[in-house]
Amino acid sequence: MNPLPLKADAAALSDTGRVYGCPEGAASQASAPLSLGAHNARRGFAASPGSARATACGRQRPAAANFLPGGSVVSAWAPKPALEARALPRPSEHAHAPRARSAFTILELLVACSVLVIMLGFISMAISQMAKGIKTSTSKVDAFQSARAGFESVSRTLGIATLNPYWDYYIVSGGSYTNRGTNTNAPTTYGRQSDLQFVVTNDTSGMTLTNTLTAVTHGLFFQAPLGYSTVTGPQATLNPVGFFIAYGIDPTQAALATATGLANKPRFRLYQWLPTSDSLAVDPSTGRITGSAWIAPTNCVRPLAENIVAFVVRVPATNATIATNYGWDSLAPWTSGAQPSTMHQLPPLVEITMVAVEEAAVNRLAGTAATAAAAATALGGIPSFTSASDYTNDLATLEKNLSSKSVPYRVFTATVPLRESRWSP
Repeated sequence: MNPLPLKADAAALSDTGRVYGCPEGAASQASAPLSLGAHNARRGFAASPGSARATACGRQRPAAANFLPGGSVVSAWAPKPALEARALPRPSEHAHAPRARSAFTILELLVACSVLVIMLGFISMAISQMAKGIKTSTSKVDAFQSARAGFESVSRTLGIATLNPYWDYYIVSGGSYTNRGTNTNAPTTYGRQSDLQFVVTNDTSGMTLTNTLTAVTHGLFFQAPLGYSTVTGPQATLNPVGFFIAYGIDPTQAALATATGLANKPRFRLYQWLPTSDSLAVDPSTGRITGSAWIAPTNCVRPLAENIVAFVVRVPATNATIATNYGWDSLAPWTSGAQPSTMHQLPPLVEITMVAVEEAAVNRLAGTAATAAAAATALGGIPSFTSASDYTNDLATLEKNLSSKSVPYRVFTATVPLRESRWSP
């Protein structure tokens, strides 16, 4: 928008009410002479340091330096927007102060307390269930911790069993083959020979124990280089070792129970028989451990784990005889024909199975049953495991019986390779 032409004369600069530089129509609207300050105040203009007059149409007269001699304008006037002064609103005389917030009513407090009590009840129930679950898990871990440790002890010791077999002459004497020994007769044949013994018995009823113990299920006896001896100086390294389970009052805790008054409850326990190397009972005529020592572990016995209701030792089938019978005796007699495969030999593999139950269930059902038969009946019945061909069925029956009585149990099974075995059929 081009600025209007201006007249540069002396009359336009007077304070006569004629507005300088505006159209005639706008200038005629001035009804009374106004001073420049009053005119600016009325129109809402602020005086500029470089201007002497302000027009009513919003244009500002250029500074005197912008005029050339003769009144011609060097530059056009730039429009300047008018500033409108507005007064801030005054607070009303009738405005009220903000009303103070009212308190909770009794009903609101009761509702809030009820909700809080319900929430606390749910939280308490959740914490109780969590604590119960932790306690149950902990009790199960503790209940089977000793059983797991005992099972690992059996597996580790069995793995280093030895017979140290060798070849020697045999002669026929009384219709059977016997070691030549001091016999002066001519030898008949060669065969395996050993001064040690490896025994797996599936009938422990004939074992002679203390009056407080009754052996059940299976027993395992052998020699291993454990180095447990009381001899000073060079020590023998070979020890007889036995593992079996028995029911009754623990004889190793009898003195402690008497001294402290603690209850020594009858329980099924896994025991280890470990005499010292220097206490071996040796037959002077054969140089072997006397047979009665295996079935009479009356001393050097200590419990490895409690609440073990079954201990089963099975040799994987190598022939028809082993497949149907649990027992193994490396001193089996040689009556005729070829030497028996079990004679003076370690089996290459031995499978051991152990069933452990929870103490709380035994205490609830068996309590302080006087005999092993009564305790077994209270737990639903324990198979005898007399036939290897029925192993799977007997184990399933035991698990079914324990489940019927709501008895928590754990089955441990492992196949242990015997490193010293030199098996040949």
